[in-house]
Amino acid sequence: MTLCVSWIREVNNEKELIFATDSCLSGGERWHSGVKLFELPRKDCLICFAGETNRTYPLILNLISSIKFDEHLLSSHTDIAEVLDYLTRLFTSLCHSITDYGTQTFKKVLGDFQFLFGGWSWKDNEFKLWKLEYNHEAKAFMHDEASSDQMFYTFIGDELDKSQELLDSELIANSKVTSRSFDMEPFKVLIDMIRDSLYSSIDGAVQIAKIHPPGATEFLGVYWPSVIGGKKTFLGKDISTDNNPAVKYIDPDTGEVLDEALPETLSQIDDNVFGDDAEFINKCYPEGKLKEDLSKREKHLIKSVIAQVAYAQFIDKQQEEIMEEQE
Repeated sequence: MTLCVSWIREVNNEKELIFATDSCLSGGERWHSGVKLFELPRKDCLICFAGETNRTYPLILNLISSIKFDEHLLSSHTDIAEVLDYLTRLFTSLCHSITDYGTQTFKKVLGDFQFLFGGWSWKDNEFKLWKLEYNHEAKAFMHDEASSDQMFYTFIGDELDKSQELLDSELIANSKVTSRSFDMEPFKVLIDMIRDSLYSSIDGAVQIAKIHPPGATEFLGVYWPSVIGGKKTFLGKDISTDNNPAVKYIDPDTGEVLDEALPETLSQIDDNVFGDDAEFINKCYPEGKLKEDLSKREKHLIKSVIAQVAYAQFIDKQQEEIMEEQE
């Protein structure tokens, strides 16, 4: 099967809902690069699955098609709770449409699978997360909501007891047992279990995406199996010339988005180098050291300024070489 997790990450009073999963598909054979995390036509929610691929793929593809061609479901004015209600009715109806399975019971034919579905609710002004699975007593898909009264996360798939044990250990190690908030601890658990050969059903490069309030999805790539000696991967597949999406990449050992990394120190901050941006850079680098707790906007601007400086210096260098060759 697999291991999937979703949680609210809270850093510097900013929250985002993260989904992460391994990439292993199995069922008589094994695929190490199966897509298990799906973007939906509306950008305020995500869905992933654990279990029978021959059941989950048709259900998710039907959901994507339904949202795409339904103006009400596609509209940002329709709250995610309404999408959830539609999703459960759709999945129930599709499963009940299965026929011609001989003398086997419906329960055996349907198989074992679960979904994680979540996103931003504009009505409640908060993230929502649900675990969904078919309830044979109710003869319908049912959903359990992750409680915001507790630390907000949900695992589905294999080795759930072990994943909880490892998560508890991470929280103790980071002195966060009572903090009621996560950084990348659930991601670390997923990474450790993929790398551990004891859990053979949890395998393949990590797939990860996040939702920013008030509802904007962002998919990320991962260096796998590590930054050193590893490769860039996206949704479980190695990056190549033909498969090279414009995304940021995560270091699996630190959980850090590498494209967001900034230099810790700058030795020369003056008008000659940074021009009109020198005052802003000085504020962000007091005494040449990177200021803590910068906003995402400030970090983005720093990267843009540094990129412009680097490009200008590159052009100057090229011109110098051309001049030298002509002399």
